Amino acid sequence: MEQEISTNGDIEVGDDLSIEIVLDENDNVVGAISDEVIVATSPDGSIVDEIVDVLDADGNLVIEDETVTVYDADANVVAQSEEVRIPLEG
Repeated sequence: MEQEISTNGDIEVGDDLSIEIVLDENDNVVGAISDEVIVATSPDGSIVDEIVDVLDADGNLVIEDETVTVYDADANVVAQSEEVRIPLEG
């Protein structure tokens, strides 16, 4: 599912979400992987925020990996950060 969120002057923002269901050898659902990419671009550069979520068969979050990358106007990486989150059991 891809959509443009907004256009504000010279800044454009877009979003792309894909979800894949993970099946075992008997075609039972064992989990899912969600990959969302949000991109904001302008003449001065771009920011890309990618969030990958791994869910179990009950829809509970197992792990989340978020990477934010900043590009200059020439598409060179000027900054990048990554954070991996693992939820603690209640």
